[in-house]
Amino acid sequence: MTHRKPLDFKSLLSAETRARSKNLSTSRTVATPAIHINLSSGQPDLQSLPIENLSSAIRQTLNTDQSALLYGDLEGYYPLRQVVVNKTDRLEALRIEADNVIITAGSSQAIGLAAQVFLNRASTMLIDEATWGAQLFRLFGPKWIPIRWDSKGPIMSDIERGLSDVDSNEPVRLFYTTPNFQNPMGITASLQRRKEIIALAQKHRFLILEDDAYGELRFAEEILPSYYELDETRSHVIRTGTFSKILGPGVRLGWAIGPQEILKTMLEYKFDLGSSPFMSRIVAQYMGTHLETHVAYLCTIYRRKRDAMLEALEHGLGNIATWSHPEGGFFVWVKLPGILNSKVVERETMARGVDIWPGSAFRMDEREDGHIRLAYSLESVEKIREGVGIFSDVVRELIDSHTTS
Repeated sequence: MTHRKPLDFKSLLSAETRARSKNLSTSRTVATPAIHINLSSGQPDLQSLPIENLSSAIRQTLNTDQSALLYGDLEGYYPLRQVVVNKTDRLEALRIEADNVIITAGSSQAIGLAAQVFLNRASTMLIDEATWGAQLFRLFGPKWIPIRWDSKGPIMSDIERGLSDVDSNEPVRLFYTTPNFQNPMGITASLQRRKEIIALAQKHRFLILEDDAYGELRFAEEILPSYYELDETRSHVIRTGTFSKILGPGVRLGWAIGPQEILKTMLEYKFDLGSSPFMSRIVAQYMGTHLETHVAYLCTIYRRKRDAMLEALEHGLGNIATWSHPEGGFFVWVKLPGILNSKVVERETMARGVDIWPGSAFRMDEREDGHIRLAYSLESVEKIREGVGIFSDVVRELIDSHTTS
């Protein structure tokens, strides 16, 4: 009998795949015990999901529109694109056209399409020093320039220094940033800082990739104009958003807003034959009727959870650690005392059944930075208080142990 060896598929991998494999994140290396409180995940509140209304929309779609189960338009279902147009008008008083919108499989696909269009391996980009996007952009292998934040947003001197230090033959191509309730930091960029950054983009001719995944979930009264709105040329900004945070990530629908020519180029890398035509119809039907009331309902829920987490942190770690006070979104960014390692804190907290996320996961180089991201979106107020209490106990015990040793 002839013995045949199994195919070593790794020998057939493309150079790009080999390069990407080297950039895979290794930040979550903790063995996961039984978790009963999840303060790491940016999942929505399960009780907020409009199950009954969505069920009605599903039945109506199946009864009246059989084409929902066929392939769709590459740029997305037109009525859903119009929902995005109406949303920006009603919630922001910003008028755009449907031709400036494409529908994607969540905002992550939109961000990935922009990266494919504008970044070669080793291209130069600016990126928020700590950001969810690090997990995506590591795979593209760019030369990155980290931009620190203060309480007002991205630090201008970091951006200016980064722009002056680059090779003139390989200029900065884009700046990936999250201006509203930045993930993980929970900070919102000020209006003045946004204007200054737009001015730099126009002067140095780079794109701003504006990730606005949480923009609708604002607890404060003031609505700040987006980078897209501030760019009077309408040529320097690609703005992405998602229904994941205001409806549910399982619908897998998001969007990109930008110049028509850029969106057309992004579509050249989009091979899905229309992002979920069936779910697009359901979301368009639901959001066309319930958008504003549902968003207001969500803000009430998440404001209460945010307040519970901040109160629990003050009770457990007042005068020991510091943290952000987000005006919206899902996350609080905790700065640990300098003697502690965030991965040790993660390991010990998870061992007690509470899942948290160390700040290193949100940095391109994954270096230790002494921060923990806590999410208040998924769990109940009671579990938030319990989980933050356990986390606080771990921090205090580790400080005591370090002091004693």
